[in-house]
Amino acid sequence: MVFPRIVHYLCGGFNVEVTQTPIPMATAYTPTHCPDTGRKFTKAERKAANKAKFKAELASKVKPKRKPKSKPAKASTPKPKRTKAGLMRMTKAALVDLLMEAPTEPAPKRKPKRKKAAAPKARKATPQERTADRQDRTHHGRPAVGPITPQPEAPKADVAHARNVARTTGAANRKRKAFDLATRWAFDGTYGGTFLPTQQAELTRLLGATDVSTYEDIVAITH
Repeated sequence: MVFPRIVHYLCGGFNVEVTQTPIPMATAYTPTHCPDTGRKFTKAERKAANKAKFKAELASKVKPKRKPKSKPAKASTPKPKRTKAGLMRMTKAALVDLLMEAPTEPAPKRKPKRKKAAAPKARKATPQERTADRQDRTHHGRPAVGPITPQPEAPKADVAHARNVARTTGAANRKRKAFDLATRWAFDGTYGGTFLPTQQAELTRLLGATDVSTYEDIVAITH
């Protein structure tokens, strides 16, 4: 609804029509009177009712938060406490079962992993070591390694030569062992100029000769 109002301004004698639009009144959250008794609510009562209604409206607009799903708790079977009266009421078989129960052993501790040793770093040669190496090369010379010529056929093994070498090496080893034994027996306190029969038999087996009775005979054969 528009209420015209004519205001006369003394500015050239013009009539200015000013229209004013009324502002609608804010609607109250709660009535001012009690609908049952007709008693008028006090200002504090209306204010408290408005706050309660406003909170209810906000709560209805806000979405409820989702609660995290709770994992079902593992059902644990609590062990009954052992009392003196309970033990007295137990039967003999129950007491035997109680004594035979294996005690719970703690979990074994894991051994720490052994760290691998770091590889040693290659160090540079010192000036003294480089000088010594240079002197060795100058004195001995470099190793003479000629060109390697491949052969069309693989070399064949000489069995007869290998057998002769083995025979010669074995005879030399037996002579050396016989000389060592004769030297030890000759300088022993029990040596009376000739070897004992058991000693002569061992020397004969090693040398293949029969005249091995004295130390001079062994020296003559082995040298």
